[in-house]
Amino acid sequence: MGGPACLVIDAPPEQSADLEHVPSEVVAQLAALEGRYSRYRSDSLVSTINARAGTGEFTELDAEMSALLDLADQLWGASDGLFDITSGPLRKAWDFQDGGSASPEHVASALKLVGWDRIEWRDSGLHLPQQGMEIDLGGLAKEYAADCVMRLMREAGVSSGMIELAGDVATIGAQGNGKPWQIGIQDPRGSGSLLTVTLTDSAIATSGNYARKIEHEGRSYGHLLDPRSGWPVEGPASVSVIDSHCLTAGAVATVACLKAEAGATEWLAHAGLPWLMVDEHHALLGPIAEAALVSS
Repeated sequence: MGGPACLVIDAPPEQSADLEHVPSEVVAQLAALEGRYSRYRSDSLVSTINARAGTGEFTELDAEMSALLDLADQLWGASDGLFDITSGPLRKAWDFQDGGSASPEHVASALKLVGWDRIEWRDSGLHLPQQGMEIDLGGLAKEYAADCVMRLMREAGVSSGMIELAGDVATIGAQGNGKPWQIGIQDPRGSGSLLTVTLTDSAIATSGNYARKIEHEGRSYGHLLDPRSGWPVEGPASVSVIDSHCLTAGAVATVACLKAEAGATEWLAHAGLPWLMVDEHHALLGPIAEAALVSS
């Protein structure tokens, strides 16, 4: 899933033996989801779709993949094209791996391979019309995986549990002692926490533009890209959102980080979920920040 993971099952001693199988099942489920949706796996469903780009061959989709792509379509429309899972070719112009490099002269050619509205659909099949086009579910798969783990654990009888996948957290119930889960939100300026939120039977997802940066002509650029212009966005440093589903929280947070601050605030207010924004000056905005101030 591209980052550290943590699983907690807070069970009373008399229930522990009945739940011993759950961790291995969680690991197996995460491995299966990564095997389906990772663009880094040559045998994944995503890689199969990408490899067939420009060939005219459609890839059949099951209900799960269709639902994820339907969500991607809704987010593309709601964000005016900012959320676009076909934006991967822009890596030719902006490489944020291993220190990174910028080649803005490649933006124009890369943009010719970007555009969710160019995807070809036929019944339950999908095709990318031009060789070099690709899809990337990195903005959805991790949060979806957290929700899947929660469902698996509930069905196994877990009444108190937590999963963290690279900073996105989903919880079942409260802790075994009845107190809410205490979850820290990372400070974009360092490794510490900005503040702590309490979760019970809910999830929090954070999207940020601070973890991977490159320097170009005296300016620092974050890794989130505008698929319409081909250039890095200049939005909030990070956005965290709470919802009952990690996938929903992550989608709302990601779109917010792709917008300028004013647009992000309007988007988050319209979503109607608890949120925290760290703006470019590292000021804290939103209901979560306000609640933290009141409680302190």
